[in-house]
Amino acid sequence: MIKDVTAIRIGFVTFGLHTAIILAALFLIGDLPSREAAGFINPSAAGAPPLVEKFIKWDAHWYTYIAEHGYNLQSIVFFPLILLLIKLLAGFGLSYVTAGFILCNLFTFISFYLMAKTFLLNFPEIEVKKALIAYALLPTSFFLNSVYTESIFIVFALASLYCLRTRSWWSAGLFAALTALCRNLGILLVPVILWECIVYYRQKRKVTINMIAVLLPLIALSGFCLYNYLLFADPLAFVHSQQAWGRRFGLPWDNFWNNVNLVVAGVPSLEVGVYLDAVLVALAFIALLAVTVIPAFRLPWTYTLLGWFWFFVPMFSTSPIYPLYSMARFVLVILPVYLFLAKLPDAVFYCLITMSAVGLLVCTGLFINWAWLG
Repeated sequence: MIKDVTAIRIGFVTFGLHTAIILAALFLIGDLPSREAAGFINPSAAGAPPLVEKFIKWDAHWYTYIAEHGYNLQSIVFFPLILLLIKLLAGFGLSYVTAGFILCNLFTFISFYLMAKTFLLNFPEIEVKKALIAYALLPTSFFLNSVYTESIFIVFALASLYCLRTRSWWSAGLFAALTALCRNLGILLVPVILWECIVYYRQKRKVTINMIAVLLPLIALSGFCLYNYLLFADPLAFVHSQQAWGRRFGLPWDNFWNNVNLVVAGVPSLEVGVYLDAVLVALAFIALLAVTVIPAFRLPWTYTLLGWFWFFVPMFSTSPIYPLYSMARFVLVILPVYLFLAKLPDAVFYCLITMSAVGLLVCTGLFINWAWLG
């Protein structure tokens, strides 16, 4: 009960800090570079309330459009959970755009509470506070307030981790299944659940039938594959259609080096995502390396394994235009990054966090002005 109250307090304060920066960015947009709307535009977004419309950019147009009109072969790359939740909320009379905005911001609020609640199982309160401040102020955390999958993904992933740590196997499997229906990276909770099963067996010297809950994410993804087959006669249409979006295979180190060369060559201010990709990928790699090999930064292996999985798998995807395609956004879900920062000395931590807060303020304004940031 005490930890619940602490989690609520930490979550509420850090969510408030994040929201204050996001709202402050609204006053900067007139002083930042801007460009005309680009990419696919959902016609329904034109009628959205002004505040909502400001955050409906890039993929948010796709999510709200698909939720209302359904998939085609190009849009099947977007996983279904967020679409179903938007459709459910829109059933109460809201427009699909407004429903998506409310949904993702509600899950953002929940994510702060669940992150605090989950971290408090293993870490002291002061580290949990600092970790959530880092989460609140990551320069790309504005994606939590748009209609993207990040907030929903983080909530269900944290719920699965919490249930794993408390040995609620079926709940852990169910939440992992929902995570897998949110983004393809969710399926990587399966080896993490298997790891926790091994840890449990080593401690108790017994196996429980409830561990078969590890199959739930695989069943969920298989269901999406079946849906792909019924729609397009291709169970992996969501994979094969990635090529239409310019994604292709590339080695992580090659992708990073190509991105560095792009930064050195110089890119327009509205392509600041290229810089963010390089900086946040470097930060994530340093963080994961530290929590793996430096004793003072070590984490429970569940966090470390999941962090490496969620870092390296998307690093194998690239495009000719953006070598680290959307990695600045993908880093947002890598939980060990926040725990690493929380373990730094206060002077270093608050110096980095101040820079991060300024980055979030500027990046939010640029995103509203149609800059590509992931």
